[in-house]
Amino acid sequence: MGCCGGGNTSVVQPVRTSTEHDESFEGPIHDRQCRDILPLIIFLGFLGVLGYVVHYSVNKGNPQLLFYGTDSWGNVCNQENDAIDGVAVSGRDTRGLRKLFYFNEDLLKSISTDSSPTTTSGSVCVSVCPGELTTVAEMKAFASNTGSHLCRYDVAVGSYFDGADDGTLNCPSVPISKTTSVHNRCVSETLSNTLDQVGEALSDLLDMIDDNFGQKCGEDLEDSWKEIIYLVLVSVGVSLVVMLLLRFIAGIIVWTMVAIVVLGTLVAIAFCWYSYFKKETDFWFATAIAVSVVGLILLLILLIMRKRIAIVVQLFKEAGKAVARMPQLILQPFMTLTILGGVSAGMLYLFLYIVTARNHRVENTGYVSWSEDDPIKGMVFIYLLGFLWLTQFIIGCERLTVSSSVAIWYFTRDKKKLSSPLSTSVWRLLRYHLGSVAFGSLIIALVALVRLILSFIQNRLSGSKNTVAKYILKCLTCCLWCFEQILKFLTANAYIQIAINGYSFCKAARTAFMVVVSNALLVTAINSVGDFVLFLAKVGTVAIVAVVGIELFRDKEIHYTWLPILLACIAAYFIAGCFFGLYELIIDAIFMCFVEDCDRNDGVNQPYFMSTGLMQYVKNADKALRAEKKRKEQARNSVSPQDLKDEDAV
Repeated sequence: MGCCGGGNTSVVQPVRTSTEHDESFEGPIHDRQCRDILPLIIFLGFLGVLGYVVHYSVNKGNPQLLFYGTDSWGNVCNQENDAIDGVAVSGRDTRGLRKLFYFNEDLLKSISTDSSPTTTSGSVCVSVCPGELTTVAEMKAFASNTGSHLCRYDVAVGSYFDGADDGTLNCPSVPISKTTSVHNRCVSETLSNTLDQVGEALSDLLDMIDDNFGQKCGEDLEDSWKEIIYLVLVSVGVSLVVMLLLRFIAGIIVWTMVAIVVLGTLVAIAFCWYSYFKKETDFWFATAIAVSVVGLILLLILLIMRKRIAIVVQLFKEAGKAVARMPQLILQPFMTLTILGGVSAGMLYLFLYIVTARNHRVENTGYVSWSEDDPIKGMVFIYLLGFLWLTQFIIGCERLTVSSSVAIWYFTRDKKKLSSPLSTSVWRLLRYHLGSVAFGSLIIALVALVRLILSFIQNRLSGSKNTVAKYILKCLTCCLWCFEQILKFLTANAYIQIAINGYSFCKAARTAFMVVVSNALLVTAINSVGDFVLFLAKVGTVAIVAVVGIELFRDKEIHYTWLPILLACIAAYFIAGCFFGLYELIIDAIFMCFVEDCDRNDGVNQPYFMSTGLMQYVKNADKALRAEKKRKEQARNSVSPQDLKDEDAV
């Protein structure tokens, strides 16, 4: 029962044999079973392991270490600290003491050059970095005026001494050179020369652009934040309007694009041959031959693909009908984006604990040294896998929910009786298919993790002279990226099969693969032509926002008019991406439903669920349309003409 597009040229190929058809099929099955229970159990178990990793990291790590230093007795600057057994001056409240001051400059030099310290020296948390201090009296005056200890915390200010007498264990040696704060470390001016030069170069660059560039940008954003919000709201409105109009203008866009390609190809061929006959050079002869061959191949492809392109246009129209019937779907990508943003922000914050996890050791000098926590090294990979798995799981839940809603809409003959497809889809996801989503997202996450590991290794070998190893790693990383994209595409289509038939993930992936392979040309048309149309829709949305922004800021007195408009356009592009990404997902789901409809029905003995717009692209289109017309005529006694008109509209 394959769907065909006129003559013997097949447009949609069946993927089942006639013995696999279920004549009682009435759309997405209601009598479902829990699928992929084992992957769900593994997922829940992994969440437990991830919870332990987070608990362990929170106890061992401290994100403050990324911003503030640690003194010689284990106290982190600018926070209240816990006492360490055997260290008398540990556990101090250093709030307000943000800077770390080293007793001996040689220690800081050794740290900055990644070499081992040449001397044992102390460090303390101070409120401000000291200037040049040449005597012990000046040290005492600095400590009294700033409330900062320059010696060990339990050494009274009146008892300060020259640290050179005890090897700078308890007090710094004098004179103390003038220091400045670099990343909350007190660095002598001689060590900060390089940083100063970089800062001066950056400052000179900004001065070349404009005086007080950063300050003016801040003032502009403060003065125009309301207008930016207005433009963001405009982008939402424009995206909604364009989504609703795509069902009507997609055909115009697509066929105009095809006409431009055909005309451009013919003009290019004619120009090359004209140039050859005029100049009679080998270059133009070879160019004309090459352009003619490529052009003829392109025209032949368009000729073969014309019916498939027509189906793509019709799929856009059907997607518009689906959105009109289920407007609540529009909120789905924003809900997903919000959840993804919250999860990503939380995971990123917790990751700060992992990278700062460490163990302390009390040295013979009474100082506290720190070492990297060994268990945390393996936990990093668990955490990264957890992040990738969770994000793909959330995306998979959205895809399955939207696909299920579209499938319910497609296989409902009387669209007026459509009731809460989104809530039904969410229930089916939670009740039956969380394991399938966990399985699909795990596969993608594992491939992504391996790719990240290879990228990390490749980065570590960037300075290596082993060219062969670096080339192999680049090839492997590239291949894994391609494989990951294929998996994402196949998994997305597997979710649609799950939504329709309630399959397990493996069976759904196998069926989706058969559909894609059997209809490779049509899938290519959908992904190339469809993606291009949606890209134009996004660009058009951004362009409208830019024009509105120019008009909105025409009389606004700000330094840089382009800055708020640019920010609004960036936001508009991402907002449009959410809307049209949903549209793309709906088109893919309708296509899979279309193939399923063609597989299971013939349009005569077993009526199609598809609209009359799609029905014209099936093999027995005339018979199917006549049968559909006859069924409508038979129903006129019980259904009003207005209802029939509404049915044709949906």
